[in-house]
Amino acid sequence: MKIIKKRTVLIMALLSIMGCSNTDIVSTNAISPMINQVACCTSYSQFSWIPLQGTDISVAINTQSQIGQFPDGKSYFAGFSLPSHVEKMQVTLESFIRGDHVFAPTVILLNADFQPVKIIDLNKFLLTSSHLLQRAAYQHTFTMTAKNTPYMVVYSPEKYRGESITIPHPERVRAEELGLPRPIVTDPEIKYALTGQLHLAFKPTQLKSYQVSSPVLVPQGQTLIADSSVMPKAVTTVPAAVSTVDVSNRAMLPETEAFYNQQITSAIKHKNIKKALQLLNEAKRAGSTSAETVFVELVQ
Repeated sequence: MKIIKKRTVLIMALLSIMGCSNTDIVSTNAISPMINQVACCTSYSQFSWIPLQGTDISVAINTQSQIGQFPDGKSYFAGFSLPSHVEKMQVTLESFIRGDHVFAPTVILLNADFQPVKIIDLNKFLLTSSHLLQRAAYQHTFTMTAKNTPYMVVYSPEKYRGESITIPHPERVRAEELGLPRPIVTDPEIKYALTGQLHLAFKPTQLKSYQVSSPVLVPQGQTLIADSSVMPKAVTTVPAAVSTVDVSNRAMLPETEAFYNQQITSAIKHKNIKKALQLLNEAKRAGSTSAETVFVELVQ
């Protein structure tokens, strides 16, 4: 009888220890991940900027990224700027869900003096589901202008660290879209992380243009000699007038549309779906109205 009692006490003690151990694990997991390195800069003007050139940019936010001390905490971040020839730009920002984590983005738009003008919080972003044409991501579309908001910073506030969201399982989304019976799956839990993957697609909707003064012409048959007494004064070329060109509704030329459709068809026939998707996205940003239809019909 004494042996049984001793065994009972021993088992209860072991269970107590295991219980404390499990509690510690949960507590450790619940601690928000922090950044211990020193911030790179003391003001926005000291940030490094990536110009929004081309049609899209993919940027990895990782431990090699810049670190900023923002009003709501320290964060890895990326900074972007408008090219000098663009007056207005439409930007679509995506923060991709990778595995079981995502970088919860907040956007700060700055003026030419690097003063915050507008903040786009996480609750403004749409949470998209993954399917054939896109990955699951936080997504938001906004406009940058050279006059008011030529700079943009993307970071993640500390308040999101340690939190998570539950997203619909891709199989459940697919079944609902096709009207199929709901599969027995568990919706994945996605954690907010210090790092992540950003993708920016952008399209200028207004460009800057200007005229320059006419240069001095040398009469035919004459040459300039290296004698300062007879050399004409230098002429500085300066902008004489500035205007903007609206390109938001510019339609794609028929031959360009046909070229993209042909390239998409060829890529799919050679089973290069990645290339076909790249061509599709490029064609849509350039104004194509038929590329997506061609792609979907061929894939089906």
